[in-house]
Amino acid sequence: MRSPTQVLYRRLAALLALLIIAVAACLGLAFVAARNANRTLRHLAGVELEAAQLARQFRGAVDDLHGALLRIGTESAYDSAAVIQQRRQRLSAWLSARLAAARSREERQILQQLSAEVRSYFLRLDGVAARSGGSAMPLDRDTVVMFDDTANRLQSMADDFAAVHDADLRDLLAASLAAVQQMRNLVFVCVSVLIVAIGVVVVLLYRDVVRPLRAQLFESAALLAQREKLAALGTLAAGVAHEIRNPLTAVKARLYTLRRGVSSPGAVEDVQAISQEIDRLERIVRDVLGYARPADPKFNEVELSAWLKDLAAFLQHDLAASQITLAVEAAAPVSARFDVDQLRQVVLNLVRNAQEAFAGQPGTITFTLRRERSKLRGRPAEVAVLSVTDNGPGIPAKHQARLFDPFFTTKAAGTGLGLSIVARLVEQHGGEITFQSAPRAGTRFSVRLPLDFPTRQTPPA
Repeated sequence: MRSPTQVLYRRLAALLALLIIAVAACLGLAFVAARNANRTLRHLAGVELEAAQLARQFRGAVDDLHGALLRIGTESAYDSAAVIQQRRQRLSAWLSARLAAARSREERQILQQLSAEVRSYFLRLDGVAARSGGSAMPLDRDTVVMFDDTANRLQSMADDFAAVHDADLRDLLAASLAAVQQMRNLVFVCVSVLIVAIGVVVVLLYRDVVRPLRAQLFESAALLAQREKLAALGTLAAGVAHEIRNPLTAVKARLYTLRRGVSSPGAVEDVQAISQEIDRLERIVRDVLGYARPADPKFNEVELSAWLKDLAAFLQHDLAASQITLAVEAAAPVSARFDVDQLRQVVLNLVRNAQEAFAGQPGTITFTLRRERSKLRGRPAEVAVLSVTDNGPGIPAKHQARLFDPFFTTKAAGTGLGLSIVARLVEQHGGEITFQSAPRAGTRFSVRLPLDFPTRQTPPA
């Protein structure tokens, strides 16, 4: 069984590990998201210039082809046919690549129109090559004007293609930027939710684990200190009671001898008063010794329901003489191993306290017995709950905190050890005793005893 301190440390270590994992996950998610977002932004920033680059490429290819065409027949060393063929292939390759990479229907239509116009341009070039003189003869003015017009139309169509391509890219850029912004917002939301969840976990862990464990530690420390003080007090009380008992026995013997020689009524009354006070001192000494050195319990199998009904029948006559009604609510059988004498002493003490609380007034005392599964001393257990309830005046609030303290009493002739002895006997059975009381609403003492308490059968004396 781990101590509460060990449990607390293990829970705190688990919490710290959870926080580290959560922070690492947040940082990792944020890093990946930021890297992807920056990569997308850089890519889109480069894509934004693609339309202008494509337009320049087309214009350059048309200009190169048109320039080679205009140089036909002007330079003897210039191979116009080979250069034109090379530029023609370059322009055809560009159109094929753009058609394959077209992103939208409008872009494809513009490229198809460009392709048709280029094919018309190529047919005219074929016509120039097929004329008499071929590529060695310069072009006439009308032919040059015709090719200039065609080149201008191609340049204009290239501008249209660039505009369409640029619009598509801008739409793509806007959609991509929106997606990146949504991704960033999602990351921020995830991180915020994660932080809130961690905060909730921390609060719940503190409320349900740390605070109860801390209270339990303080309670255990206070209980241990109280037990140490009570043990020392018990040792002192036992020594004092033992020293009182010896001279008290001698006084009682001499009083017995004195009583035999007394004849006057006044002397007899004095002897009787002294004898009563000696009996009271003996009762106090007996209670002190019973508290300081309680006998080891002798466990035997007991059916509590029947036992409680028999005890109630025994007490019925005496309580009825005091106008007190005794009721028993113990229908279900509950069997376990208890010390019958000590358990009887517990119940009788509680009944005597209730009886004295009525102060001669009529009232009702109720015995209740039930079986339940609950926590006992911080551990789950099957317990028998034996309650003694009265409808008397209740216990004043100022006295409730010291109710089980040794030698605390509000009665003129009380020793203040009754409830202390009851608590000690219940503790020896592995149980606990609690009470509920309110002014003019009565008092209930509940003795909770474990049904599976590890006992050792003590042989009869």
